[in-house]
Amino acid sequence: MNNHFTSRISTRSVAMMMVAILLAPMVLLMTARAASAHRPDEAYLYFELFEDGIEGRVEYKVSDLNEVFGLGLVDDDTVVDQFAPHRDSIIAYTQEHLTIGDAGTPWGVEFGEVEALTVDGQNYIQLNFDVVGEPDPVPRAFDVQFDPLVDDLDNFKNFVVIQTDWGSGTFNNEGDALPFFFDADNRSERVDLDDASWIKGITGTIGLGAEHIQIGTDHIFFILVLLLPSVLVWRSPSIGWEPAPRFTSSLWRVFKIATFFTIAHSITLTLGGLGFIDLPGRFVEAVIAASIGIAALHNLRPVAANKEWMLAFAFGLFHGFGFAGLLGDLGLERNERIWSLLGFNIGVELGQLAIIILLFPALFLLRRTRFYDVVLKGGSILLAIIAFGWTLERALDTDLKVDTLVDPVVQFPRVLGLVAVLTVAAAALYWNARSRSSLRPLPSGIEELDDAEAAAVVAETVGV
Repeated sequence: MNNHFTSRISTRSVAMMMVAILLAPMVLLMTARAASAHRPDEAYLYFELFEDGIEGRVEYKVSDLNEVFGLGLVDDDTVVDQFAPHRDSIIAYTQEHLTIGDAGTPWGVEFGEVEALTVDGQNYIQLNFDVVGEPDPVPRAFDVQFDPLVDDLDNFKNFVVIQTDWGSGTFNNEGDALPFFFDADNRSERVDLDDASWIKGITGTIGLGAEHIQIGTDHIFFILVLLLPSVLVWRSPSIGWEPAPRFTSSLWRVFKIATFFTIAHSITLTLGGLGFIDLPGRFVEAVIAASIGIAALHNLRPVAANKEWMLAFAFGLFHGFGFAGLLGDLGLERNERIWSLLGFNIGVELGQLAIIILLFPALFLLRRTRFYDVVLKGGSILLAIIAFGWTLERALDTDLKVDTLVDPVVQFPRVLGLVAVLTVAAAALYWNARSRSSLRPLPSGIEELDDAEAAAVVAETVGV
């Protein structure tokens, strides 16, 4: 082997990996959203603004309702049933302390479903409502009075949160309250959302798409299971997987996988997002889970060897329907959906890119160590077990506690530290194996070729 050539390639590859490791957390952090706004001694008023109306909810902490009204609610899974006898009286109280309108003209507020939620260990009663009688189109500015509990509890505050508003690029917001609060001394304010803008809308959906990849463990695992063999080349059933010869050839494999996954989910995201095709959500989610398991088993016994892009495209179609379901839940009008599809897709690609940048360096470093066989087989088996557990949960509408085991490990930003540790460990294993001259050999005859010749051999081997 030409030691100078090997050193040159290794140095260049390591430099690229270090840049990647530094950039990936920045991409993820830029798309991270605020944590929940909930704190003690506060109630919350959430608004969701759409072209055809305003929806919202009021959230009271169960302990506050008990203290003020003596309800005696027990904080457990039956709290909604316990609340049922008190529903009408609490809603009537809330209507007395909530006014929404404009220019001195109040609009109606109709309360509907009651739900329970737990935030940071605190249980809340959630009262959902629709605003009625507001002008068409919905105003970008309106007056709000919201003062429940402020006269009954010391230092109590009420906050207003805009959860959804396409015009300002706000989606699924749980943490950013408006820059004012209601208390005993300040009971009303004017909410002014400024002018709506398609630029704000598309920017918001870019963040939403990136966030969906960030918190979408099943999508992350699907990308991971396809990445595992991307640094290898399948030679034959008798030889099995061998290390890919070049950083560039492995990167090309990853590029193909990401590109065909993007093409596939873009097709179905568009069809589903615009309402041309509507598949049952449970079916789509079950197939997405099964796709991880099938791809994992394919790593162990390849059928379309060195053509993982085919799996990425086939199952990417269903992942696109999963993305479309999220956009459908936002209640966007058709004109808004077109821009949202573009922004959401860009966000998904940024999220995928961040995952690839984070994981690829460690995988490439490990590929020539004996340890990678454990990573490939062990990782694929583990992902298959998780995936088929999800499949059963989603198909049968049951809870096998899979997320309880998985979420603490992949929770952001904790997972960044885990990936950093794995990358350092991979580098140590690589350099240790190299110092002992125990690196796995590259495919036969490839070491003596220059880059162009090696690329040609790889292209023929993997069917590029």
